[in-house]
Amino acid sequence: MIQIAPASAPADADRKIADVAALGILVRIGGRKRLLIRTIETVLRPLVWLVDRLRPSIVRTSREVQSILVVEYWNLGDIIMELPFLQNLRIQYPSAHIALLTSPKCVPLLTDQGLVDEMIVVRVPWAQHYSRWRKYNPFSPFWIEFLRTLAVLHAKHFDLGFTARADIRENFILWMVNVRRRVGYAFGGGGFLLTDTAAPDLVRPHFSSRWLRLLEHLGKPIVSRKPHLRLKQEEQEWAERYLAERGVGAGEVTIAIHPGARSAIRQWGEANFIAVAERLGTKFPVKILWFQDPGQASSAPMPRQCVPLSLPLRQFMAVLNRCSMFICNDSGPMHIATALDVPVVGIFGPTEPTWFGPLGEGHHVVIRPEFWCRPCFDYCIFDQPYCLRLVTVESVYEAAAETLGAICGVAEISEGPNATSRCL
Repeated sequence: MIQIAPASAPADADRKIADVAALGILVRIGGRKRLLIRTIETVLRPLVWLVDRLRPSIVRTSREVQSILVVEYWNLGDIIMELPFLQNLRIQYPSAHIALLTSPKCVPLLTDQGLVDEMIVVRVPWAQHYSRWRKYNPFSPFWIEFLRTLAVLHAKHFDLGFTARADIRENFILWMVNVRRRVGYAFGGGGFLLTDTAAPDLVRPHFSSRWLRLLEHLGKPIVSRKPHLRLKQEEQEWAERYLAERGVGAGEVTIAIHPGARSAIRQWGEANFIAVAERLGTKFPVKILWFQDPGQASSAPMPRQCVPLSLPLRQFMAVLNRCSMFICNDSGPMHIATALDVPVVGIFGPTEPTWFGPLGEGHHVVIRPEFWCRPCFDYCIFDQPYCLRLVTVESVYEAAAETLGAICGVAEISEGPNATSRCL
C-alpha cells in the first residue's frame, strides 16, 4: 500500500506564503475570476468531503507506482514545455505505465518519443475556443466526449497523477477520476482536491519549471531541464531529399520563417515577416524556407529567396530540423524549434516570455516590454495588439543577424558594386 505522509507544519506555512507570492509571479488572475474560484470552492468542499468518505478505498499490494496519469490537453507549445517533465518522469519511474490526457493535435508530436505508454485523446470543451460562451456552452458535443473520457480514466485506477497548470478544473479532473495520489498546485484554487500540493518555484517562473517542481516535491532529482524531440532516421532522410528537390543543398545556411500563430493577437503580420526575409536574403548568403499551415495561402508575393512550404506536423519537424535559425511568433512551432535545437528569434506580444519563452541557449526574444497590460492571454483590451504592432522590422532583423553571426558563422554581404557573398 502506498502511504502518503502529511506535510509538516513549517512546510505548510512556507507553502502558503509561496502560494500568495505565486499570484504575483507565476499567474495573472483578475479579481472577478478569484471571486468565482472562491465561490466554486465553497460549493465543492462539502461535496468532495462527502464523496471521499463514501468512496471505497483501493488497496495496492505493491508499494511501487504502477500507473501514472499526466493531464495536459492544451496546445503544441504546452506539450513541448512539458517535455522535460515527461523525460524526467520516465527516468524516475521506468517501469510505470504513463498515460497522458492530451489533445488530438498533440499526438503526432509525441509519437515515437518513448516518453508515454498511452495517449488518451480528448477535446476538453473549455480548451477549444476563445469565446467564453463557446467554452462553456452546455449544448456543445464536446461535453459528451469529455464525460466519456472521465469514465474511462476512472476505471483505470491510477496510482499517481500530475497537473501543473494550477487550475481548479484540472485539480477537479484528477479528483473526479479518483487518482490515488494527486500532485499539483493550490495557488490557482482547488488545493483541497489534491493529496499533494507542491510549493511553487518562485525562482524559476517558466511554465516548464512548474512541471518539474512537481517531481521535486516527490523528492525526485531533475536530470535535465531542456526539451528534446527525436526524429526517425527515415524522416531525416526524407527531409534531405525534399529540400534537395527544391534547390536547397545540404551545406547551405537555411533560415525558416513561420508567420502564423494560433491566436490572431499573437501574429506580428505577414508583411513584416516578408520585409525581414527580403533584407536577410539581400544581406546574407542564405536560403529561406517560408512555412505556411496546411490549407492556408499567403496573401502577399514571396521574396525570390523564399521557398514556400506547407507540411503536416511530422514533416514540418523534419524540415525544420535542417534549418540554422527559425523566425516566428510566440507559437507552438517556436517551442518545437527549441526541442530540435534550432536557434529561435521569437516575436512576443500579449504573452510573458518569462513564463513561456523559448527554452535553452542561443535564442532571441523580440518584445516591447513597456506594456503594463501584458499578459492578456489573447483577450486584448485595445482595438488591436499594439504590443506587437510597435515591434519594428529593424529590431527583428538585428536579432536574426546576430544569431546568424553567432551560431552559423555567416557575415553580411558587403554593399557596393563589387559586393560578394562570403561565409566565415
